[in-house]
Amino acid sequence: MRIVCLDLEGVLVPEIWVALAHRTQIKDFLLTTRDIKDYDELMSLRLKILKKEGLTIEDIYNSVKTLDPFDGAKSFLHKLTEDYQVIILSDTFYEIAQPLFQKLGFPNV
Repeated sequence: MRIVCLDLEGVLVPEIWVALAHRTQIKDFLLTTRDIKDYDELMSLRLKILKKEGLTIEDIYNSVKTLDPFDGAKSFLHKLTEDYQVIILSDTFYEIAQPLFQKLGFPNV
């Protein structure tokens, strides 16, 4: 069996936190692991901002629902599954990204 592993954000779909930054006009949400390498530090910052701004998981989820996969992402995944087992590896919380997984045809995560 041959396996292909892909990241989700920035590969198949837009970055969720960047989209939230644009939706809320909160510039610090533009920071990613490219800017802050320590994931725990980055998530702590994001959680502090969410709390400070009174944003909830529902606000994030509603932002994610407005996103669409990149052009060709769904057909790309479909084509890959003809010859490979495709697995999505991501630091994105499954529950938050659920609308995107649905739009991608529910790949293995």
